[in-house]
Amino acid sequence: MSATREEAIRLIQETYYNGIDAGDMARAASALAEDVDWSHAQVWAHHGFARAEPSGFTSRAEVEDFLSARVDQLAEAKIRHRIDTLVYEDGKGAFLGLVEGPGGETKPFFVWFEIEDGKISRYTLRPI
Repeated sequence: MSATREEAIRLIQETYYNGIDAGDMARAASALAEDVDWSHAQVWAHHGFARAEPSGFTSRAEVEDFLSARVDQLAEAKIRHRIDTLVYEDGKGAFLGLVEGPGGETKPFFVWFEIEDGKISRYTLRPI
């Protein structure tokens, strides 16, 4: 049985994004499957992280290490992630999201995701 739309939003927004925004990378990573297919291209350029080639990992531990190395930079950047519009059916979905800066400026992004056994098994983010 696949997760519901509400469960997908809770997993992605409340656990993953709110975890990242709070600097709690263990919490954020807990939303991911052990063998997640994770690919992320930078949306908001800051601290030498430019919009360029995506980073990609194939395990929850790799993603958590990657995110943990950026806690201080993310805290200084004061950005927040949020889902704007989401479509979801049978364990697969996509959404438009926004990264919001401290002055209210936003930058959009697109995510394709898949959920298996209550965890994000595929996560592909690209800036728009």
